[in-house]
Amino acid sequence: MRRSRVLGAAALAFAIGLGGPAAVPAAAGPTAADDLTIPAPPHQDPARKPVFAAGAGLTMGRGWNGERYWQSLQDGREATVAPCPSDANEVAFHGDSMACGVGPSGYVASDNTGPLTIRDLGSGASETLTAPPGRAWMRAFSPTQALAAEVDQAGWLTLHLIGRGAEPRKDVVVTSPERFGTYAFRVRAFDRNGALVTYLKGSGGHSVALLDFATATLRPVPMANGVTGTDHTRFGLGPQWIAMENSGKVTLRSRSDGKETRTVDLGALSATAVQPLGDWLLARGAAGLVAVPTKGGAARTLLAQTAGEEITTGADGAAYVVGGSDSSHWGVHRIAPGPDGAPVVQKVVDVPPDPANRVGLAFAQGQLAVGQTDPATSVLGYTASVSGPPAVSQKPVWKCDLSVNAKVCGVQDAVGARSAATGDGRFVSLSRADVGDCIDCALAVNVIDTAAGGTVRQVLPAGGRELWPGVIKSVSGRYVLFTAAGTSGSGTHVADIDAGKVLDVRPDPSSVLWGSTLWQPEGNKGVVVGTDLRTGQTTQRVDLGSGCRPQGLMAAGSWLYSACSSTGDGAAAFHVPSKKRVPMPFTTALHLVRLGDGYVVRMEGVGLEVYNVRSGTAVREREIGQWFNSHGIDWTVDRFGGRLAYTDPGQTVHLVGVTGEASPLALLDQDVAATADFRQVKTWQARWWLSKPISSWKLTVRDKASGITTTVRTGTDARGLIAPAWDGRSATGGYLFSGEYEWTLTARPADGRGGEVSTSGTVSVTRPPTSGRPPARP
Repeated sequence: MRRSRVLGAAALAFAIGLGGPAAVPAAAGPTAADDLTIPAPPHQDPARKPVFAAGAGLTMGRGWNGERYWQSLQDGREATVAPCPSDANEVAFHGDSMACGVGPSGYVASDNTGPLTIRDLGSGASETLTAPPGRAWMRAFSPTQALAAEVDQAGWLTLHLIGRGAEPRKDVVVTSPERFGTYAFRVRAFDRNGALVTYLKGSGGHSVALLDFATATLRPVPMANGVTGTDHTRFGLGPQWIAMENSGKVTLRSRSDGKETRTVDLGALSATAVQPLGDWLLARGAAGLVAVPTKGGAARTLLAQTAGEEITTGADGAAYVVGGSDSSHWGVHRIAPGPDGAPVVQKVVDVPPDPANRVGLAFAQGQLAVGQTDPATSVLGYTASVSGPPAVSQKPVWKCDLSVNAKVCGVQDAVGARSAATGDGRFVSLSRADVGDCIDCALAVNVIDTAAGGTVRQVLPAGGRELWPGVIKSVSGRYVLFTAAGTSGSGTHVADIDAGKVLDVRPDPSSVLWGSTLWQPEGNKGVVVGTDLRTGQTTQRVDLGSGCRPQGLMAAGSWLYSACSSTGDGAAAFHVPSKKRVPMPFTTALHLVRLGDGYVVRMEGVGLEVYNVRSGTAVREREIGQWFNSHGIDWTVDRFGGRLAYTDPGQTVHLVGVTGEASPLALLDQDVAATADFRQVKTWQARWWLSKPISSWKLTVRDKASGITTTVRTGTDARGLIAPAWDGRSATGGYLFSGEYEWTLTARPADGRGGEVSTSGTVSVTRPPTSGRPPARP
């Protein structure tokens, strides 16, 4: 069972960004009520719940490990079936009983002479039989007897019926008209009255025989004309008939005397199981469950789809089959003769669909990518609110289908190809791409653009021809930090996906990206430097106070995280504006830890722990007690939006917040053209990347000659990127005059915490040819 509990206090903050020169934010009041969930849709494949036996209840399996359980057909109560002891195996199921012993599947073995325990799964009662000397248990039993075998020194097999409970006959030798050995002996089917067995005769050739428990006799059953072996024959044992199918032809022999014979041609059904039911034959195949009258007539489809390859015969003689029309209309069905003898289908247990499998998560600026398999694999996009009442879309807002874009979507369950969130509405992954006739010859960065409805494209960056991609280490905006192997060996690289090139930098393996800043260690004394990838200049130098060479750097908002070794020694978060070092109360390998804006998540033991560091002390605020695979598969953090995302065992995705205030809104990167010649371009090239979601923004330009300021663009709800696409016109539709302008972008954070951000620059504007004079300076 999943458990999640909040351990600290303070109001939820769900947007993060790059900090300003302020102290560590103080914690606010507690809240966890706005944790959000995205339940998984029903899996398109029906849930797997095989039926092993049927009596007053059904013995079934469930879950990834096939856990056995019994469910009453009268009141629906369930009881978990304890597994057989470690030194025993499941020998057989029938009715409400399960036999545990040594020697499964009906084969004779020399060491299967231990006790046989038969349990009644409905009542819980059990009985243990001890094999007489030289006896070995076989996979068949009745309410009064259990089948065993004895092998003599020459290798010949003798069958015995060992009495159960009050049965007076404790060891009855089965009479057989022919000798047979252990080789190829198998119990093919059994019920309360007898067992159908196959073996290799001493005189040569395969044989089928019916063992009658009441008379302790073995009677050969003739196979179909022309059939000499049993390896490719499917068998069914009913109250009146024995069915043997081979190559689509079914021979039915009377169980009472073996003389009456009927034949059924299944044609192209390709049956995987057959079962006689009165004067009808049930056949399971690719076309579902079909009933064919054995006296001639048209076949009937009873179930459009079925699960498994067997048809289970119940203690009542009815057949039990799992199937239905689709995953949402699935169940265990009982098939028995109706008043006219024709089979009647009744659903006795509903089998609801399993949820679709969530196989990957990537999260930034409240935009979530979820890898999903059901059974087709796709990457689905969801959007969480960043202001107002907390909410998240319950249906995907975009979809990338791997069957259409196999490489581009990013296969979330493959470590080297996982999607990573850029924080500007894009998700990227790595692969190789074809170049001309050369297959897989170049590094490719695969880009999903949510702003364009989830459209996909591949970027083949210049300089990537000789690189074989490894893993994405960090992404932010247009920059991707990744590992790759090349002709000169393995290393760490940075690609600009907008410029379409691998940058001429060689980052340290412990580097991390935050906007256009590449943070990496400098020396062995705890110092890190920030390099502006646009200019190559060092713009920041920070002493983390660790006294060691920082490893595993992470960045989010105003925070950095590092340790002194890959195993996590000396791990600490660091608040850059206040220069406050917050040591972590654990030592955990770096790949098991992720930094959010003012919080640290670590995967340890069975679960996740969330440590809030916003108060200046590491406080364990939340525990999520369940098994996790790894970061990027079933948990991740939104470095730009504040929330932790994880998938629970029921495949529901949870978005949970932390308490306290996020870092102030900050500018992370910009790409602004110094000129805008509208004679040649339609829009001015200008983009700004910001550290957390925006509620509103405004772009103004001031004519330096006239002093007139014009608002040329406004917008709302920006997720990490503002790209105004200004066409040189004012709000009234006319072009501004040519000249020098000062532009100013102002943005307000969606979480309402911290002030607005404003940044300015200049642009030289050239308008298309037109008449008119510049306005006079006021």
